[in-house]
Amino acid sequence: MTDQDEIYVDLIPDELSLARAQLDSGLSGQAEGVLRRHIARLETGGRGAAEELDAARGMLAEALWREGRPLAAGQAVEGIRSGSLERRRPLVVLIEAEAMAAAGHPERAEVLMEEVIDSVGVDEAWRLRGGVPSRLPWPVPASLRPANRRPGPPPPPAGVGASHLPSPERTAAAHARLEAARNAYGAGHTVEGDRELGLALRLDPRIAAEGVALVEPTLGRQPGPDRLLLYGDLLRAADRPAEASDAYDRAARG
Repeated sequence: MTDQDEIYVDLIPDELSLARAQLDSGLSGQAEGVLRRHIARLETGGRGAAEELDAARGMLAEALWREGRPLAAGQAVEGIRSGSLERRRPLVVLIEAEAMAAAGHPERAEVLMEEVIDSVGVDEAWRLRGGVPSRLPWPVPASLRPANRRPGPPPPPAGVGASHLPSPERTAAAHARLEAARNAYGAGHTVEGDRELGLALRLDPRIAAEGVALVEPTLGRQPGPDRLLLYGDLLRAADRPAEASDAYDRAARG
């Protein structure tokens, strides 16, 4: 290098990279805002950025779907050019399937679901979903299927009913812990998220279904025993005893 050579380092990521990082961190709402602004700029810039516009709309569809807005996500998918590679990306097809199911077109939705499974397999389809609730009967990966189905937990003793439900104060505290866990996972603080989620479950077991959807995307391929025990507790409280037993078995093997 000579004294006249100059090096420029761009310390500000482009907007698609920023939105991708926000999505991966669980900040779907922030990603939506970034993507909508970026799409508006691309649309006013003419036809030269068609591929980038398709990619931005695909990511916007993902952000909306992860926010629990499948119909809006489907509209974003419809904005992608039909001949674009983005339109055939497995996650985009998955989102389109969920949008079809939400719109009351189950047959079309299941065709698209099968297309995703044929393309990437059951395990990868499960990973792409990332714990987002679904109206479709997605198959469970082999690693999460119980090898030997065990009987569910015994029914509660007589007299256990509405009078034994958690108090409103405990329920409110449970939901506060649940939200704290959501924020911790979004920031990448898994240990803190597990702790908050465990406390929420003990305050009010009725948060179990939300807890399952929250923790599943953070498990990865080889979660540790402690995480599997928490996952099993959530599954059991959500009335999914067979899957809970499998999680406990995996924790014991780990």
